[in-house]
Amino acid sequence: MDQDAAVVDTAPPRQDGEPHLGVFIGAERYGLPLGRLREVARITGLRRIAGAAPHVAGMVNLRGEIICVLDARAILGLPPAPSYGPGPAYVIALRDFDFPVGLIVDWVTDIFNVDKSAIEPVPEAWNPERRACLLGAATIGADAVGLLDLDRVVRR
Repeated sequence: MDQDAAVVDTAPPRQDGEPHLGVFIGAERYGLPLGRLREVARITGLRRIAGAAPHVAGMVNLRGEIICVLDARAILGLPPAPSYGPGPAYVIALRDFDFPVGLIVDWVTDIFNVDKSAIEPVPEAWNPERRACLLGAATIGADAVGLLDLDRVVRR
């Protein structure tokens, strides 16, 4: 297996709750539902698409499949990353969509479980662009984590 790519293990969680992949987008921590993820890989060979919407980062070849890659920073209203060149950015290939699609994030951190009863409403103070893409928020350790709604993220 390529050392910069990993197939996401969607085995049932060992604890109560739904497993999420922890990521940083900018300085903010988010959770993506593990069951909706296909693969995590470092960004390589990102090809920009002339005239594409600002939230479309481009296309990448991931194991022989061309996927459309969305820029999570642009979707969430965050400032652009300095570069998606040889830095730490990752593409998260998503599943359950009608077309091959992925999401660029800055860092992949951990896997954690979120019990439905622990999900809180998104705080009113959060940016409206972010609020529109979240199912809710949860406290993981000492961090407030936004739980991304991947259907809303991809439709934006």
